[in-house]
Amino acid sequence: MKKIICLLFVFSALNLSAQTERGLVAHYFFDGTLNDSRGNTENMGISVDEPNYTCGILGQSLDFNGGSDEVRFTGQVRQEFNNTEDFTLSFYFKSRSNAGTQYLISKRRSSCDLDNAFFIRYQPASSTINVYFKERDGRIINIIEQLPSSVCWHHIVVLRDGGVVKLYADGAFRQEQATVGRIDLLSDADLLIGSSDCFGQGELPLNGFMDELRVYNIALLDNEIRDLYLAPDMISTRDTVIFLGSSVPVEINTTCSSTFSWAPLTGIDNPASSSPLITPLSPGDLNYTVRVADNVSSCIAQDSILITVVDPNSLDCGQVYLPNAFTPNDDGLNDTYGISNPFAIDLISLEIFDRWGSRVFASRDAFNKWDGTYQNQPLNPGVLQYRVRYQCNGEELESFGTLMIMR
Repeated sequence: MKKIICLLFVFSALNLSAQTERGLVAHYFFDGTLNDSRGNTENMGISVDEPNYTCGILGQSLDFNGGSDEVRFTGQVRQEFNNTEDFTLSFYFKSRSNAGTQYLISKRRSSCDLDNAFFIRYQPASSTINVYFKERDGRIINIIEQLPSSVCWHHIVVLRDGGVVKLYADGAFRQEQATVGRIDLLSDADLLIGSSDCFGQGELPLNGFMDELRVYNIALLDNEIRDLYLAPDMISTRDTVIFLGSSVPVEINTTCSSTFSWAPLTGIDNPASSSPLITPLSPGDLNYTVRVADNVSSCIAQDSILITVVDPNSLDCGQVYLPNAFTPNDDGLNDTYGISNPFAIDLISLEIFDRWGSRVFASRDAFNKWDGTYQNQPLNPGVLQYRVRYQCNGEELESFGTLMIMR
């Protein structure tokens, strides 16, 4: 089997531990094997013509050639689609060819009868995905949704929640359809990925890649589905506000790509890097775009970051800005507290007091941030007070206010 070494950038922003295992029946990494990572040997996939393994979301992925490659599941995991209970199916895919309508997932009888059938197809020329459920005539779910063309690795989640079937794509809810009661998919058909037992006119096997296949025996919640999306090839650095003269290190999430092209070129230390340092040369709202390409497909992903650049000389030193709350819970968001416009003021002191009047933080550095601790112990949630003394145009000023710790 061919194994292509991939370039992976996995950052702390990707909280992998948050990916739920609640109701998880089977999980396939496809890192050179078709085994269920949960150790259930009955769930092992059976390959036809041995699909290759190549770079994927976190390691390797299955590489389907658009011909006889397929993976078939005949064991326990296929039974999750046979009954009328809830389920969730999650996977990543990337198409290499624009030809036809390609099968991603299929569960149909060899007779090609559509009763009790389930499949997911993708038409790359129009970036359209089709999710199809049928129990019998009159009990059909047929979801058709166009996916963004700026994304190469699509993350698809399909769930059945009672009589409702929902489609999520790339971390966002897209569409739902409902019937009276759950559609019964009971049949003896195998579960196939990358192919189908039945092809109509213009229908083809997958010519592309699949990775991170998960099957749950419950309908996941919205937040659990969002946590499954790792935004491959997308910029992980958030939109930000900086002062003129500062720099922003920019990173791209997990990627197999080999070519990166940033624009505009102004202020970027290396416009061909996956992690450039951007130092804007002028104030304003600046939008930087990256185009990401690999050497195994023709798809080009695109993403952008907005950097708002403020000239400190344009700021009014007569007012100091502080947030009214922060959340020091180590999630990477609002974990520290401090002055929002440190360039604008000449700080004498910033002091923070608890509700009993004890001083829990003090600094003479306008850029210093408080982490919500006192004597190395985290303070409980609640309301505190701040006092700021600073100079503006030779005059000493003082400001008071309250803030809230939220955990």
